[in-house]
Amino acid sequence: MRKLILAIIATVTVFAAQAQKEGEGVYVMGASLSFSDSIVYFTEIQLVEGIQLEKGTGFLPSRQHYSMELQEYMAAVEGMPGRTSVILFAKSKSKLKKREASLKAKLKKRRSQEVRYLGEKFKFTRP
Repeated sequence: MRKLILAIIATVTVFAAQAQKEGEGVYVMGASLSFSDSIVYFTEIQLVEGIQLEKGTGFLPSRQHYSMELQEYMAAVEGMPGRTSVILFAKSKSKLKKREASLKAKLKKRRSQEVRYLGEKFKFTRP
């Protein structure tokens, strides 16, 4: 009887941990660019907690919110209105780092653009 109770507790704990992992969050980063500027600004990779990618499509919910948030920050705080913002996201940080490296390589190759990081000044907020 004691072993049965321990097995049930272990099973419930495993399922609870899996459910918590699924809603854990998504790694997000942004890039802000302008066709009249040779500098592209990148945010740091950030974990936005409490969100999940959409089932079936794998898209980030409210992704337009994150894009507008970066665009408004660049206009208001950095004094650079009219820039285009791109949002990259992934479930794992390593996967997002690969996407970031790919985007940087394309920008440098096609448009010979310089990449600068905003650092800790900018943080995404959950909508």
